[in-house]
Amino acid sequence: MKTSLQKRNFLLLKNDKESELIKKILNSPLGLAKELIIKLNENNYENLKDNLDKIKQFVAGIKRTENLQKDYKLARFYPTMFAFHQYFNSSFRARQGKVLELVVQEILRNYTDCSIVPDKVIQMQEIVKEVFSISTKPTLDIDALGIDEKNKKLIIIQIRSRDDTGGTTAKGSLVDFLRYLLRTKKIPEYQVTYLIAVWDERNSQQKKSTISKMYSSLKENITITDSKFENSIKNGVEINKRISLKLAYGTNEISDALFNWNSSRNDKILKSIKKVTKTITNWDDLWIAYAISSLEIEISSFYNTSNIKILDKYLKQENIKLNDTFKINAIDEIAFSIASVWQDDTIPLPSVSDRILYIRDLIFLKLIYNKLRK
Repeated sequence: MKTSLQKRNFLLLKNDKESELIKKILNSPLGLAKELIIKLNENNYENLKDNLDKIKQFVAGIKRTENLQKDYKLARFYPTMFAFHQYFNSSFRARQGKVLELVVQEILRNYTDCSIVPDKVIQMQEIVKEVFSISTKPTLDIDALGIDEKNKKLIIIQIRSRDDTGGTTAKGSLVDFLRYLLRTKKIPEYQVTYLIAVWDERNSQQKKSTISKMYSSLKENITITDSKFENSIKNGVEINKRISLKLAYGTNEISDALFNWNSSRNDKILKSIKKVTKTITNWDDLWIAYAISSLEIEISSFYNTSNIKILDKYLKQENIKLNDTFKINAIDEIAFSIASVWQDDTIPLPSVSDRILYIRDLIFLKLIYNKLRK
């Protein structure tokens, strides 16, 4: 009887045209997945402890566990585990923001009347310099920018993933670039919309605080009152000649803002965020690399081995080579074959089917590693 296992979609093993856009948008988290896969296969987690600052030695109890490691494996496990999750979460936070930027750029490029949508910040800064006739190029960051040359319109977008993190400085920084433009006292050649896009609106009680801080950052360069600023910013408040500021909370409001800005009123914009994010939902590289790495750090600490090492042993024993000639469609059969001879009790999953899937995922990650190290 032929048994099939749940499907996997590893982008790092794909080279087809359909995956190009997905890999482009997810390039940053895919980079993190690569790092995890390399560390996993080379068992290179210990050095992450060296990157922990001195404060964590006593606040997080790192120093204490180092004094107990000789007689307690849990204490030996803790510093590496702590350092690993610090490294992952710190790296991931910045990378998710990059994905949001690329999603918005893709929507501007394919759903609006924009004739130019730059990929790089330096290109965005150059466009702003020309539109505002500024002698020196701005140095502050922009998350996304689109220019509609036909209708003489420019949209500058600053994206915040959510609004319940970061203090007043972070909230005010959303309009740093706009404040810089106002201080130049230049009238732009095009009609400019400066859109603040808060992706996840679930904690919108911070909205009033965000608006207040933005007004505080801009008030020396604008003439409107704080009440008018607060009441008008959702629909767009004109803060200078040819410059308006708009705040959108959540993907529905962001879509509406882009729809209303776009001259041709393309209805597809209203569903564009959902459509683009749906295309980048079903991929497995990062979550599998992260989950397996988390388990393998534990296994390495408690058993002084790793399932990657054990897999290597069985691949050699079964004469299976994960090289360029390996056929991915044979991977289920290989997983069953390896599982049937796997004697080591080092896979911390309860069922036979879970253990087979774990072995197959290890094989996938080994295959990717070999490809990366080719």
